[in-house]
Amino acid sequence: MYLATQSKIQKVKTLVSKSGGWRNVYEHFSGLKLAVDRYPAQVPCPATGDGKTVFRLVTGWEDSGQAFHNNEGRLTDGLNVIAFYLKCSIKDAADEVLRITGGDLTTVKRSEVAKQIHQQNIKASTYCSDEVKQKRLAKLQKVHSEAMPAYKSPIAMNYLRSRGLTLTETEVQRFSSTLGFHPGLPYYCDDEKKFKGKFPALLGIFKDKEGNNLTIHRIYLKPDGSGKADVSNPKKLMSPPNYMGGGAFRLGEPISLDGGGKYIGVTEGIETALALFNANNLPCWPLYSDTVLALFEPESDITHVAIWSEKEPSKAGWNSAVKLRDKLRNKGLYCQIEYPDFLNTEKEDWLDVFINCPTNIRGYIAK
Repeated sequence: MYLATQSKIQKVKTLVSKSGGWRNVYEHFSGLKLAVDRYPAQVPCPATGDGKTVFRLVTGWEDSGQAFHNNEGRLTDGLNVIAFYLKCSIKDAADEVLRITGGDLTTVKRSEVAKQIHQQNIKASTYCSDEVKQKRLAKLQKVHSEAMPAYKSPIAMNYLRSRGLTLTETEVQRFSSTLGFHPGLPYYCDDEKKFKGKFPALLGIFKDKEGNNLTIHRIYLKPDGSGKADVSNPKKLMSPPNYMGGGAFRLGEPISLDGGGKYIGVTEGIETALALFNANNLPCWPLYSDTVLALFEPESDITHVAIWSEKEPSKAGWNSAVKLRDKLRNKGLYCQIEYPDFLNTEKEDWLDVFINCPTNIRGYIAK
């Protein structure tokens, strides 16, 4: 009878554990080494370099190797990570890891493999440990409790005007469950973890696919709201306690259509979504990034989706839009992509279009 303790895959995992863990393996690959060096921060996709906050190692990764990729989901162990990185099978990934460790499988005892399997079962993954989840929730709840609706803050409204938006306090008020303001959030440099001061911040409440509050996006502002704060990374997402796939910043509610069903627009950034609403009064949900955009899951009563894509040299936004469009069409939804290409520039989003030529936005209403 075949036993799990005889598995080559399990023997390779045990050999990695005996050889110092997955850190020693990942440091042989430049994309994965970046994730090791910056842990627990999110990094670009290690395989393609796309995005900025696409991939991260999960708590306990040195023993398990597990990681999370916004587009691929959870990579449950080190061999899955290597297989993803090299675009190969698990068997080939095991052979590559064996080559890196320089180990001999004949030296791995069956009792050692059994112990390794037992430890794996104990650490069977959730999104993050209960301890980490509670710490993240406490931080999120603190920020949320200290915030106010954005429309009540002259600083927040001044920032929106500085971005070229002409929304009134009354219009912004309708987004109060999603758009908030904090008068003074601490800012730490990503690499140095050094405290740089407190800044006012525009907050976006990201909700999971069931509509529950999940995490908070922060845009750090200048004291008067005349622009973003003069820091290295003024836009930051608080670490979520659960998976973001399928969720959104819900700016407004889907609208009912005369022929039945409902419509919603989706895009990447909060300011882009606000610009689209400013132009055509149609609800648009920002999804944070191109990778999360591809994972969007509309509610069952939504029948029509417009994807307001971005133009960029990498085409990452376009590729994610196409992936989402095809997925939704396969489910029977009416879905189309709106692509901005009016300004003769390499990069262009719908906020740029709103500022420069708003009549090119479908459904534009002159105000």
